[in-house]
Order: sequence, then C-alpha cells, then structure tokens
Amino acid sequence: MLIELRQLIEKHTGIFYCRGRSHHNEKKLVNFKHIYQDPEHISWVPDIGDLKDFYSTFGSLTLYYDEKSGDAAFYIAKPKEWEGLLECFNNWMEDVIDDKPEWLPYWVGNCIAIGEIPASGNYLLVPLTGDMKGHVFVFDHDGYEFTEYGSNIEEFIRKVIEPDSEILTDMASHMTFDENGPEDQWWIEEMHDNKGLIVKTIT
Repeated sequence: MLIELRQLIEKHTGIFYCRGRSHHNEKKLVNFKHIYQDPEHISWVPDIGDLKDFYSTFGSLTLYYDEKSGDAAFYIAKPKEWEGLLECFNNWMEDVIDDKPEWLPYWVGNCIAIGEIPASGNYLLVPLTGDMKGHVFVFDHDGYEFTEYGSNIEEFIRKVIEPDSEILTDMASHMTFDENGPEDQWWIEEMHDNKGLIVKTIT
C-alpha cells in the first residue's frame, strides 16, 4: 500500500493565483485540495506497475480539486469506470488507428484508460505490454499527443503535485473555474502550495 503517498496527498493544499481570461486585469484566488475515495473490493486489477498497490490504497483520486467550481486537473478512476473511459478514448482513435501513422504509439490497441482530465476529452492511459508497460501517459486529443507522465502511477502523482511550469501550464489550459457560466473563466498565473513551492505558468 502507498500509505506515505496518501498522507502526502492528504496534507497537500494550496492556492492558484488567477486572472480573467477575457478581462486580464481581474484577479481571483482559487483554493485547491486533493480528494480520494477509500479502496473498494475489486475482483481484477492487472498486475503491472503499481496498479495493485494504488487500488489497495485509493478507490479513486481527484487532484487539484476546486470545491466552488468543481474543476480538477486529473481524475484517476475506479476500475469499474475504465471501460467507459477507454470507449471514449477509442472514439478519438477511430479515424486514425487503421492508417497506423508513425506518431501513433505501438500500444494504443492494448492499453487501459485509468482516468481522465475532467471535462476535456483527454485521458490517462496505461499500456499493458512492451517496454512502456505500466507507464502513465496523458492523451491530448488536440493534436493527438501522447505525453509520458511517469513510469507508474506513484511517479505520475508525485510529478503532478510538484509541477514545473510546463505541467502547470497544461493544467491551466483545461481548468477555467467558472462558477457563473462561460463568461466567468480564469487562467492560472501562479500556484503557491503549503510546502513553499511557487510555480508560474508559461505565457
């Protein structure tokens, strides 16, 4: 079990310093935290990477959750949700997978979708075979990009809760914190966490 990681997640909080996307002189502070559900009894989790350890510690995990808007940066889903997420990912692949373009990873037809970037149409993928088995990739349908975020789930989580400017900018591109409709959208300029980390997005 990843007890130390769970304790780290429980204690980690912070603030996003934001500006209005359409009115740049407007400022807003957004408090974030990470939330998780306790593990459930599950009959099957593939024995790759640290999936079994993760799901014996967490039922699901939502990273950078904003309580007011409901926005979040990443969601690692319950195993019973994987099939639906994979179906959504495969819908993006329908038009390209038969042509097998050079940029398409070899493992696309043999992976699981363990989560998503909420409300974005982008997914967290884990290959089941080959030298990338157990690694965590983010699929971004805007450009059909596959970006490796870690050699396992723990590495992925540790990487995103101590983000660099590039990761924070990727997070900012999908989080808007709108509470009152599409006119009320915000861009993250900086993240300050309770461990003293300060990160700026790339502008």
